[in-house]
Amino acid sequence: MPRTDPLPAAPEQPQTEPPAPVPAPLIRAFPADGVDADAPARSAAPPPSRTSPASTGRAPAGASEGGTSPSGEAGRAARAPGRREQRYQETRARIVDAAAELFAERGFDAVSVVEIAKRAGVVEKTVFNHFPMKEGLVFDADPPMRTALLEAVRKRPPGESVSAAAGSFVVAAVGLLGTPEAADGVARMARVIRGSRTLQVREREILGELTDALAALIAEETRAWPGQVEPWLAAHAVLGLYASLLELARDRVLAGVSGPELAGELRRQGRRGLALLQFGLAGYAKRR
Repeated sequence: MPRTDPLPAAPEQPQTEPPAPVPAPLIRAFPADGVDADAPARSAAPPPSRTSPASTGRAPAGASEGGTSPSGEAGRAARAPGRREQRYQETRARIVDAAAELFAERGFDAVSVVEIAKRAGVVEKTVFNHFPMKEGLVFDADPPMRTALLEAVRKRPPGESVSAAAGSFVVAAVGLLGTPEAADGVARMARVIRGSRTLQVREREILGELTDALAALIAEETRAWPGQVEPWLAAHAVLGLYASLLELARDRVLAGVSGPELAGELRRQGRRGLALLQFGLAGYAKRR
């Protein structure tokens, strides 16, 4: 007897320009997941503005007419913050890289902060100055997905539901984990997380925080009264889809599946999940 698919196809949504998906938004330490999750922290110094001396070639105020930079105390004060920031980010990157290597070798729980500090060439206090909690070496305390997901919901066009906008973003984001360049990082991170009860608990906490943030945005937009269940139901459904696809990606990569085969499977499963959300939530919280 032929197998039938009980779920309708997800309805086509208007083509919009969503924020760039972040494939592994919770993860800090393994840039091979397809995106350098620590890149924002490593490049925290703002780029030169269009009118800054670096972009125009003009000497800054106080420089000599020959175009040299400020000298003396003023010059040192102007240059010092940049050098300090660079050293800070370089140290942070060394700590993250050292932690990633050790966690991959022996597991999160078996590695001490002292060992991480030693491999990174710093003292233990320096590690804690950058990462007050050991779990912060793996999970970003404020994952990039929070901003990107909420922005996708805020910028959805009239007539599009929250479940469509947020669900489509989630499917596109997790789908990128199927790329060949992401496979190694996804597999290593899956082993580290699944080998640590502490990390599993922390991941669930972060997913809960993302759910709360999305629910709060939906409640604000729909002017829901306190205790109204719909915003929380919609948010839990979307983040449940994300968590399910993320675990599927980890399962399949650990089984040796990657590249087009995994990307296709994630897209198919994502569309099925999105169709289920749309079938039950399509009429809720449409933009007017």
